[in-house]
Amino acid sequence: MNQNPPDLERIRSSGLVREVEFHTEIGSTNDRAAELARQPSLDCPFLVLAARQTAGRGRGSNRWWSAPGGLTFSLVLEARQSGLPVERWPQIALAAGAAVCEAIEQAIPNAAVGLKWPNDVYLSGKKASGILVEAPSTGTGRLLVGIGVNVNNSFANAPAELQPLATSMTDVARRPFDSTAVLLAILARFDVCLSNLVGNQRELFERWRTRCLLSGKRVRLSSGSRRVTGVCRGIDETGRLVLVTPEGTERHLSGTIDSFE
Repeated sequence: MNQNPPDLERIRSSGLVREVEFHTEIGSTNDRAAELARQPSLDCPFLVLAARQTAGRGRGSNRWWSAPGGLTFSLVLEARQSGLPVERWPQIALAAGAAVCEAIEQAIPNAAVGLKWPNDVYLSGKKASGILVEAPSTGTGRLLVGIGVNVNNSFANAPAELQPLATSMTDVARRPFDSTAVLLAILARFDVCLSNLVGNQRELFERWRTRCLLSGKRVRLSSGSRRVTGVCRGIDETGRLVLVTPEGTERHLSGTIDSFE
């Protein structure tokens, strides 16, 4: 499904970003954001928005499928200047995930939306959004937050191997969405979540705790060279995944979920 071009003036006038750069097609918004982050005078938060990515990246070697109607963007944030301690940077992916969940819930009331730790949002049991947070090697205290959301890109047109695994907002609601409105809703909620991360962490903890899809499920996690299997007891207040294993309770700040049931 095609979509109208984003309303750049509406985005700029929202006050949620300082500037926006739009690309009809780009390799990766996070790669472009990394280039911009090297500029000392860059006014942040800076938004890089694309109608289509040709080399969008997920965590590790994963690639993000992009088609007309999808929402793909990256934010350059002044994490250090905002007062966000370095030890809380790993929680930004969860904060972004909570923001995406809330935006989808607003657009599709009563939708089954949840967070798959550490960086995926699921809608009706399938992946609808992925998040990639990176720290440029420049040491500027800036962070890149890349977000892809399946909005109007129906998975009827996706590769066959992806159709059972992922979905879009239009597939679930059976109607198109104003992608600019979805973007602004995400940005507004992410701004609140970042404020919580600096200040009221308890409120942010509740935002992701109540949406954790892995709670109560048997999870297999890869963490470096380790493979860990256990029952998930949710996400703690620091963003760590809590697993009860035969050897005891473990808390993981990072890792990849290989399976859950």
